[in-house]
Amino acid sequence: MQTIVETEEKPLGVIESLQQGFNFLNRHLWLLLLPIFLDFFFWLGPRLSVAALVDELLATLPTPTDMPPELMANLDITFESLKNVGAEYNLFTLLAGPLTGMPSLFARLDFQAMTSASNKAIELGSWQSAMLWIAILIPLGVLIGGFWLTHVVFALRNERFPSRAFWGRWGWIWLNINLYLIALLAAALFFSFFFSMIGVLLMAALGATGMAIFTSLWILFLGFAIWMSIGLYFVVSAIALDGVNLASAVWRSLNVVGRNALSTVGFLLLALLLIRGFTRIWMQLSSHSWGVMLGIIGNAYLGAAIVTATFYFYKSRYHHWQKTRSLVILSQNADQNDNA
Repeated sequence: MQTIVETEEKPLGVIESLQQGFNFLNRHLWLLLLPIFLDFFFWLGPRLSVAALVDELLATLPTPTDMPPELMANLDITFESLKNVGAEYNLFTLLAGPLTGMPSLFARLDFQAMTSASNKAIELGSWQSAMLWIAILIPLGVLIGGFWLTHVVFALRNERFPSRAFWGRWGWIWLNINLYLIALLAAALFFSFFFSMIGVLLMAALGATGMAIFTSLWILFLGFAIWMSIGLYFVVSAIALDGVNLASAVWRSLNVVGRNALSTVGFLLLALLLIRGFTRIWMQLSSHSWGVMLGIIGNAYLGAAIVTATFYFYKSRYHHWQKTRSLVILSQNADQNDNA
């Protein structure tokens, strides 16, 4: 005989969530306008470049002469990669809104290379000006991405906008995503400093053995970082959909992922496969102007559908967890009353 917990309706599956995401977007195609407009700006507008600064920085770095040939080759490859990134990266793509999920084809480094030769570049003259631009563009990008995200949330709920609730949710999303970015940056700086100190101490004290220990610790940390990145996947969804603060969003995301680990990983892998697979197609078509336009529109459609599918997946799994908790409590209370 089934209990009331066992008869609880199952949450949406991976394919069902994606299907609902695409169905929703097909009824709200106007949500593609802002991502498409931004990508056209990144494509046809000026670039904000740090190429000269990166070249200057690489030129000042000392080149070791006593390094083994294989390590020297790796160092040369690293320097060349940094030089290419500096030459191709457009700081204006930060306007796509880090962490907001708003799709942008030209925010991808591998896609920015095609525009670097044709667009007028605004070269920054100092790292101070570059940091100032970054400090301006990231919050502004989160503001733009949060505006788009708020429209998605209100369309999902069939709520009227613009309204006081709309502006309030937009501001809340902007505030908490910026706090999330600051927290991630602080964690990255802390662990970079921590592992740098650990590495220096181990190699100074134990030599080659210390290097082996440090490598093992670094591999373990990378595994932990990957697990945490998966566990925090629904933080933005919780902030946007539920209107909770950053701490509550982290707690909800970790619980949803922890209780639905296989389904979440399956959803992430399928979404990544779709994005990466179609990006290769857009890059193959990028030699033609019509191919770039098709890629911009196609990427906006696919990315927006995955964002809404993520919302459906998270909402279904979170509500299922809450209902199951309530039913378990009711079942336990019923058993206590029967025993009494």
